[in-house]
Amino acid sequence: GDLLVFNGAKDPMVTGDHIKAFKKEMKRAGANLDFVNYEGALHAFTNPEATDLGKKFGLPLAYDQKADEDSWAKTLEFFKEIF
Repeated sequence: GDLLVFNGAKDPMVTGDHIKAFKKEMKRAGANLDFVNYEGALHAFTNPEATDLGKKFGLPLAYDQKADEDSWAKTLEFFKEIF
């Protein structure tokens, strides 16, 4: 099936090895994967409250408006393609 995955490239919780393993598994499963890695984006980049939460709890969280808006636009296009 078709899969669309967004990732914050600066997210330390998702390593390059995790991404390689995920892509390998998706290929093995026959998935049609579109993986978008947003440079500079941290974990929870689509959550407008992420920056404050990251500061409050000392976590690598931050909102990234550009990545949020782009990923949402790509999601809407993806839905049009699959429905």
